[in-house]
Amino acid sequence: YQAVCDGFDTSDIMTFTTESELQLPNAGMEEWDTSGKAHLICAPGGELFWDSGNHGSSTMSKNVTQRASDVKHSGDYSAKLESQFVGVGMFGKFAAGNLFVGQYLATDGTDGVLGWGRPFASRPKALKVYVQYTPNAVSHRADDAPSEAPQKGAMDCGIVYVAIVDATIDDDKTYKGWPVIVKTKKSDRKLFNKNGDNVIAYGERVFTEATGGMIEVEIPLEYFKTDVKASNIVLTCSASRYGDYFTGGPSVMYVDDFELIY
Repeated sequence: YQAVCDGFDTSDIMTFTTESELQLPNAGMEEWDTSGKAHLICAPGGELFWDSGNHGSSTMSKNVTQRASDVKHSGDYSAKLESQFVGVGMFGKFAAGNLFVGQYLATDGTDGVLGWGRPFASRPKALKVYVQYTPNAVSHRADDAPSEAPQKGAMDCGIVYVAIVDATIDDDKTYKGWPVIVKTKKSDRKLFNKNGDNVIAYGERVFTEATGGMIEVEIPLEYFKTDVKASNIVLTCSASRYGDYFTGGPSVMYVDDFELIY
């Protein structure tokens, strides 16, 4: 670029480089490792980018997030997120079918500790993903669930949301190095705050009824800060929106072919 004044005075020619149009690895949900008790969303021996609550639910011989071939947009597989009660008899908890960018860090009793966010230095304008959603009536509702969460017997709802965050690292003293630490234990609960100071951009889509098949969904990102560079991306899908509060019903969400739009 060059600045010109009245066609006579000109500045030196300078250059600049825009951010890369980054995409997400394994965005088509094709790579899975089903050799262990907990099914992983990566090639066998590969590096995790996505993760799920399978590490917790698999201790009761269930994977709430699985590879699926019956419903998909392209390729051989999609991810099937199936909310369900995980336990035996009265002992156990409701677990939402879920998928997120990050890593399942630990199980605290019957609760999970998750590290959310992966390095990501770009600023897309939207997320596109193919979703099939089938809600069911809420069968479990925690006593501390938010007032806006559906009551027992009402229809469950699902959610997909994405955020771009800055370089701030969560100040948790035990689990270090993650942009966001999520804890589901009632006495120590920490959840993602879309209005947090570290959030540069955010977008979500809430599903309140069945999609009637796999549909294309585009989620625009609203940018709150344009003078801060992107550092990490947070992306979460849940067949039960209030699964962090162990609230929901036996709803099922399939997701496939994530694409960031620039």
